[in-house]
Amino acid sequence: MNHFFILLALAGLSGCMKGGGPPKDPPVPVELVSVQSGPLNESLEAIGTLEADESVDIKPEVDGEITSIHLTEGASVKKGALLFQIDESKQAATVAEAEADYNYAKETMHRSDTLLTDGTISQQEHDQTRASFQRNEASLHLARKRMTEFTITAPFDGILGHRSVSVGQYVTPQTILISLYSMDRMKLGFSVPERYAARVHPGQTLRLKVAAYPEEEFSGEIYLVEPQVDMATRSVQVRAYIPNADHRLKPGMFANLRLSVGTKANALTLAEECLFPHSGGFAVYRSNNGIAELVPVETGIRMAGVVEILHGLKAGDQIARSGNLRLSPGRKMIPETPTQPAPGS
Repeated sequence: MNHFFILLALAGLSGCMKGGGPPKDPPVPVELVSVQSGPLNESLEAIGTLEADESVDIKPEVDGEITSIHLTEGASVKKGALLFQIDESKQAATVAEAEADYNYAKETMHRSDTLLTDGTISQQEHDQTRASFQRNEASLHLARKRMTEFTITAPFDGILGHRSVSVGQYVTPQTILISLYSMDRMKLGFSVPERYAARVHPGQTLRLKVAAYPEEEFSGEIYLVEPQVDMATRSVQVRAYIPNADHRLKPGMFANLRLSVGTKANALTLAEECLFPHSGGFAVYRSNNGIAELVPVETGIRMAGVVEILHGLKAGDQIARSGNLRLSPGRKMIPETPTQPAPGS
C-alpha cells in the first residue's frame, strides 16, 4: 500500500516539472512619451532679502536733554519734518556771545579802515584787525550751525519705526532716537552662480513671491550687478528695485525669485516623471523595438513637469513614463494609452 502512494507522488512531481505555472518576466504595460526638441526659456531661481530703498537710525549730533517729541511712531513723515528738540539754552547763550563778539569786531574793522586811510595805523595793524574780525565771523557761523543740531528733522520722506527715547532723557551722539524707512520702492539683494554672470545685467526684469502673500507675484528690475565675483562662494551679488507703493513688502522679508537668463533654440526636453535615480544620477527606460533599454541621462534646466536632457537621448526617442518600478533591461514593453477623463467629468 505504501508503495502505491509513493508512485502517485512521483507521478505528480514529474507532471509539475514538465510545464505549467506563470511565465517568466511577463511584458509590462507602459505609457510611452517622446523626447521633444524646441526652444526652451532658461530661468534662474534664487532666494533674496528685501531692504528699504533708504533707511537710517537717527542719532543726535550733540549731547543734551530731550525737551520735546514731535512725532507719532509708525507714521509717515516728509523730509524736514520736526522729530525731536534737544535743550538748546546753553547753545543759545553761546550764539549770543558770538554775535556780540562779531558786532564788536565789525565796528573795530570799520574804524581800522578809516584809520588806515588817514595813515594813523600801519597796514600790519589793519591786517591784524581784519584777521580778528574774520575769526569772530567764523565763530558766529559755527555757533549758529551748532544751534541747528539741537533740532532733529527727518532726512527724507519715509515711515518711522519705534522710538527709543522719552522727554527728559539725556542723549549722546551714540543714542539711537528712532529709525526711518523709505519704502515706496524696495531693494532686493540676491546672488547668482558665477556661470550666469554674463547673462545677468541691469534692466532685466524678475518675478518674486513672499511668504506673506503666497498667491501673489511681484515684479522688479535689476539695477546693479557687482563687478566682482565673491571668491568664497563663486557667486555674483545682484540688486533689484521692487515697486512698493502700498508698502506691503517689508524690510527683512525673504523672497523667492525667478529670473529669465535666455532661451535655448533646440533644447531636448522630457516629462519629469520619466526619470528615476540611478548610480548617483538619473536614468530612463527607452523603448528599443518594444524592449526596455536602461539609459543614463544628464539633466539640465528643470521647469514645471519638464526637464532638459543634455546627454543620453535624442529627439523622438520613446521613453517610459509609467511602469518604471516593474521594468528591467531587456523586459518587453506593451504601450498603453493613458486614460482620458470622460467628457463633462
